Amino acid sequence: MNKLEKELQSYARAKHEKHDAFMKAFETWGKEMEATLNKLEKINDALLQQFQANMSDAEAFFAKKEKQFARMFHHFR
Repeated sequence: MNKLEKELQSYARAKHEKHDAFMKAFETWGKEMEATLNKLEKINDALLQQFQANMSDAEAFFAKKEKQFARMFHHFR
C-alpha cells in the first residue's frame, strides 16, 4: 500500500469516526428532548387538572350565588 492510499484510508476512517460521534450525539439529544417533552406533558396535564378542578369549584360557587340572587330578586317583585 502506498502512502496516498494510507492517507486516504486514515482520512476516511477519521471522517467515519466523526460521523459516528455526531450520530451518537444526535441520538442522545433526541432521547433527552423526548424525556424533556414527556416531563413537560406531565406538568401540563397536572396543571390542566388543577385548573379544571378550580373551574368546577368556581362554577359551583357562581351557580350557588346565582340561585341566591334569583331568590333575593324574587322577593323584591
